[in-house]
Amino acid sequence: MRFSLAVLLFLAVWETCARVDDSITDGAPLLGLHDSSVLLTTDEFGVTGKPDAHYLKWKMNSLGFRGGQLRWDRERVICIGASETFGVYEPEGLEYPRQLERELNSLAGTERYQVVNAGLPGQSLSSFARRAVATVGRIRPSIAVIYPSLAIYIDPPEEGFVRDPRPPAPKLQPRIAAKFFDLLSASVPELIQTGIQRLQIKWQTRHTIVLDRIPESNVERFRHDLSRLLDILETEGVRPLLVTHATRFGSTIRPEDRPVLTAWRTLHPGLQEDGFLDMENRLNGVIRAEAARRNLMLVDAASQLHGPADFVEFVHFTSGGANKLARAIAREILCTGQDCQRDLAGR
Repeated sequence: MRFSLAVLLFLAVWETCARVDDSITDGAPLLGLHDSSVLLTTDEFGVTGKPDAHYLKWKMNSLGFRGGQLRWDRERVICIGASETFGVYEPEGLEYPRQLERELNSLAGTERYQVVNAGLPGQSLSSFARRAVATVGRIRPSIAVIYPSLAIYIDPPEEGFVRDPRPPAPKLQPRIAAKFFDLLSASVPELIQTGIQRLQIKWQTRHTIVLDRIPESNVERFRHDLSRLLDILETEGVRPLLVTHATRFGSTIRPEDRPVLTAWRTLHPGLQEDGFLDMENRLNGVIRAEAARRNLMLVDAASQLHGPADFVEFVHFTSGGANKLARAIAREILCTGQDCQRDLAGR
C-alpha cells in the first residue's frame, strides 16, 4: 500500500509540474486541454481554425487563420492546403506562407502583399471547397496558391462528409504521457523504431486486403475535387496557382529513406510502401494536366524539392525546404522577364 501511494504521489507531482511548466512557458491553463486540438473548432462547413487560439508556437488570428491579422491596405494571396501549408516543424514565421509573403514583398520592392495561411491539418480539397465562397468573401484575395496533401486520397472520405463536432474532452487529460512518449521516441534507435512500426502495420492489416496502388476511382475523385475548387475560385475572380506535391523521396526511394517511408505508411497501412510514390506520380499528373487545360500558373515542386535538406520526414518541410518552395511560388507570380530571373539567381 505504501509503495502504491508513493507511485501515485510521484505521478501527481509529475503531472502538477508539467502543468505548471506549460502555464509558465506557454500560458496554458492549469486545467483543461493543452494540445493541438485547441487550435480547431467546427462550424456549418466542418472543421475550421478557432479564432484567437494558440498552442505552443501556433497562433491563430481573429478569423481562425494561422498568422497575423488581415491588413486591408495590402493585396492578399491565400494559401490552401493541409499540414504542409499550415506548418509543422519550421520555427515560427518560417512556414512557407510566411516566407512567401517576404519573398513577394522583396521582389516587389515594397510592402504590397499579405499572404493568408488557410491551411489546416488534414484539410482536403473538398472540405475547403465547402467554405471557399465564404472564405474568399472574408479575405478577398487576388491569388490562391493550392498545395494539396495527396495522401488524403488513399482513403478519401465520402463526398460531402462533414465531421461531427468533437465531444467534450476530459478536464483532467494527463499531460505527462505525451511528454514521456516524446522523450522515449527521441531516445530509441531508428532500427528499433522501424521494427516496431513494421509490427504495427502487420497487426493493423491482418484482416484487410493491402493495396499495391490506389484505385483509379480515387484518382478521379481527386480530379473532381480539384476541378470543383478551381471552378469556384475562378467564378469568384481569384487567380489559382497550382503546386505539385513534393516528398522527401523524389522519383525514387533510396535505401536510407526506407525507414522514413515505413513511418509514413503507419498512417496509411492499407497501401504498400511502393504504392505511395505511384500515388504521388498519378495525382501530380492530374495537377499538371489541370494547369495545362486551364492555362493556370504552375509550380512543379515535386521536381524541385526532395531529400533531408528539404524535408524533416516524409512530407513536412524544413525551414530551407519551405524557403525553396516560397521562392519558386514568388517567381511564378511576379517573375516573367529575364531581369527577374537573373535577380533571383543572384540571391
